[in-house]
Amino acid sequence: MKKKKILDIIVMVFLILNPLIDLFGCFQDKYLNIPVSINYIIRGLFFLGIFIYLFTKKDNRKMLIVFLVYFLLAISSYFMRGLNLYEELVNILKIFYLPIMMIFFAKYRNEYINDRFILDTYFLYIVTFIIMYIFKVNKDYLNTIGVILVGLLPITLNYVIESKNYILKVVFGLALALSIYLISTKLIVLGVFLVTLCTLFGKYKYEFIYNGFKKKLKVLLIFLAFIGVFALLVRFSPFYTNVKTQIIGLNIHSFKDVYKLRTIDRFVFSGGISRVDNVMGPLLKHGYNNIMYGIGKTGIVKYTGIDIFDIFATTGLFGGVIFIIMFSFIHRRTELKKVYYFSYLVFVITSIFIGSVLIYPSISLIMSTLYLVSYNSNDFIKNKK
Repeated sequence: MKKKKILDIIVMVFLILNPLIDLFGCFQDKYLNIPVSINYIIRGLFFLGIFIYLFTKKDNRKMLIVFLVYFLLAISSYFMRGLNLYEELVNILKIFYLPIMMIFFAKYRNEYINDRFILDTYFLYIVTFIIMYIFKVNKDYLNTIGVILVGLLPITLNYVIESKNYILKVVFGLALALSIYLISTKLIVLGVFLVTLCTLFGKYKYEFIYNGFKKKLKVLLIFLAFIGVFALLVRFSPFYTNVKTQIIGLNIHSFKDVYKLRTIDRFVFSGGISRVDNVMGPLLKHGYNNIMYGIGKTGIVKYTGIDIFDIFATTGLFGGVIFIIMFSFIHRRTELKKVYYFSYLVFVITSIFIGSVLIYPSISLIMSTLYLVSYNSNDFIKNKK
């Protein structure tokens, strides 16, 4: 019992500190000349602790042994090829953070990690995002927090809509509005818009279809108000200037130019499709070791920004297949209720367009907790005020 309480405290503290670890990481990169990333050391220790804990459970052991075999063979391959072992170790940690945490949270039970906990964490991420924005940190860190804000939006918005606390509604609305104004990445802004519309539609569709005129008008006004406020925020935000500059740079001279692969690649995938050959080419051309264990992070000049390609390129066929098997096995074995499944899908879809979603520990941790929060949702909703 005492061991369970200690584990509960460690997990909750780590989840609360997750955005602060990101904040420290971005300040380390900007202001401190430290060759070793402190945030990866902290996350690595947590990963190791969870891995050891899982290994003590018989039902997890076979899959973990397969991962260990891959890990040892891959590290041996990287060593023989003279790659940077620290970078490769960090890369494997980043990629397999998600499936290992999914295995853990699929069966871990802690009633305090629920919708309200996610909402409180969401506010902490908004504060973290604002601080990062003020200090003009690396855009990758801002994108990471932006992805988390979009991915958790179905859960937090659903909670706020159902809450009878009007102060909470106002604070959440203002915080979300400020985030929309500050976010400059087009796909994250679009994600906020679409996710909010879908969530509102899911909450109010029956009310609109089956109720009288006054109820229908109320629902219609809610949608129009959101669209109007969103358009106003975007029009006067840095996002609008960035998108306008990008569109001018695309050199679109006719309507047909919009549908060209080059235009779609540059505007939607930020050039990711054109980089696939640069990443996957060396993987397929340089022998058994590259194909089976990948070219490693050391061998990549720039990621494609499409996670699945980056996973296979850096870890090879062996690592990529194990990642997919672990990822699919846990997801198929563990049920996610409707709103949490929607949140899960948002993260996965975002990984196709933005990159470093499925392979970034901060996001991986949040995605994995969806299994626990989904499990807790029934009991929590009954007691929610």
